[in-house]
Amino acid sequence: MRKLALFAGAILFAIMAFGLPNATHAAGASCWADSYKLAQGESTGVYCSGFSPLTYINVYTVEPDGTAVAYMNVKSNADGNVAFGWGNGAKNVYSNLLGKYTIVAQQLGLAKQVMYSDQVEIENVGDGDHVSGAYLSASQDVYNLTSDPIILNGWGFLPGEIVTLWIQKPALCSSYTGHYTDGKNGATFENVPNFESTGTYQVDDIQANSSGAFSTFRILGVGACLGTWRYAARGNTSGWGAYVDITLTGPAVATNAWLVPSKEMVGAFNDSIDFWASGFGSNEILNCWTTSPDGRATQFGSSGSIDSIKMGAGGSGVIHLTTGSHIISPDDPFYSGVTVNPVMSEGSLGEWKMTCRGIASGTTAIAAYTVYGYETAP
Repeated sequence: MRKLALFAGAILFAIMAFGLPNATHAAGASCWADSYKLAQGESTGVYCSGFSPLTYINVYTVEPDGTAVAYMNVKSNADGNVAFGWGNGAKNVYSNLLGKYTIVAQQLGLAKQVMYSDQVEIENVGDGDHVSGAYLSASQDVYNLTSDPIILNGWGFLPGEIVTLWIQKPALCSSYTGHYTDGKNGATFENVPNFESTGTYQVDDIQANSSGAFSTFRILGVGACLGTWRYAARGNTSGWGAYVDITLTGPAVATNAWLVPSKEMVGAFNDSIDFWASGFGSNEILNCWTTSPDGRATQFGSSGSIDSIKMGAGGSGVIHLTTGSHIISPDDPFYSGVTVNPVMSEGSLGEWKMTCRGIASGTTAIAAYTVYGYETAP
């Protein structure tokens, strides 16, 4: 059940195995699309030529923040051409992540060497804030995600009409990897993809009062990305609406222990980095989490792991992180026999932080490291 919940967003993708080779581009193929900018609910065809005839072509996408995600395998026709669809959500329901996507099609040879490859860039744009005629305000402009509730007040709607509330996530708030640890030294034993494909979406239907006004309480949760969020309200009968932007921030964390990374940079898929932890209590169990460049804090070695991350008798130890999501366990929905299939890279490219806090002592340490990618794939 743990893993099934994590994969709930996966139905938005036609997920199959894909390769992330070190090579970034190979000549001989050409890709194009009918449209390069899509609003909510719009779609386009994507076409490629120059591949070997009757050969499976690997297609993956790179989200606006640099996260690479498995998409599909398509078979070329007798002329070496492929065609497939790409869409931006469903009209009046949701948009996929806003921003520019890179769609890569590649023919892989032995050892996943790229034989032929090309890519297209398609931008998803939102339209949920194209509203006017009413008013929407927030109780404050800046919120601490751990403590501040969001109170929204709307007015100027028809008396008693149903008002639909939408939300737009910050730029670069996208998919990410969850890590489970073995407890012996904090080593990751399984990396599970967490698909966050939606960029704008409906969150509620609220009935305006007899004066055409409403008030609603919102909370985004501690796992939300930091940055600017947009709420938009639209009356279902009048069509009148308004939007308001809020800024989500996180609390400052003081440090009094040490966490030293083994290197400054780590590749976004199937690379590894160690963190030397010291200054904690003897045999103390740690609560650790990673913070991505978009500000999302994710537990590292959370419930579901084999054991807790535990320091040695001297209050020190090594925490090991392997990047990227891959399938190794038979109870995963995307498991395919004995093959370890990559599904998604680590997450946003840029500066990450690993934070660990002693459960008994409260002693805390933070280490910064950079996740980087290749030209077309992390």
